[in-house]
Amino acid sequence: MRASYQHGKNFPAGMDEVFQACVKAVSQCGFRIGGSDPETGRIEARSKMSMRSWGEKITITTSAAGRVDIKSTCYWIQVVDWGKNKANVNALFSALGQLLPPQPQQ
Repeated sequence: MRASYQHGKNFPAGMDEVFQACVKAVSQCGFRIGGSDPETGRIEARSKMSMRSWGEKITITTSAAGRVDIKSTCYWIQVVDWGKNKANVNALFSALGQLLPPQPQQ
């Protein structure tokens, strides 16, 4: 079983704008893009190995409604991630928050 963390947020922007912001956020956070598909709104990225983990696979999914879902999963079988997956997701949403204004909560 691999440790993972997933979270999603809505942004008041179209899919193209959100997708491009996600690509920039991945770069700003120091992750490497392994693949991306603007048509489906999916980005696959990878973090570097650190003292806390062997690295993580990061999957970002965007939708036409401005929804961004990010999942960070340990690359190797690792039951405890020492908070690394959550830190990856939070870092990406923090970068996105600088690139796109968040949608007001209702």
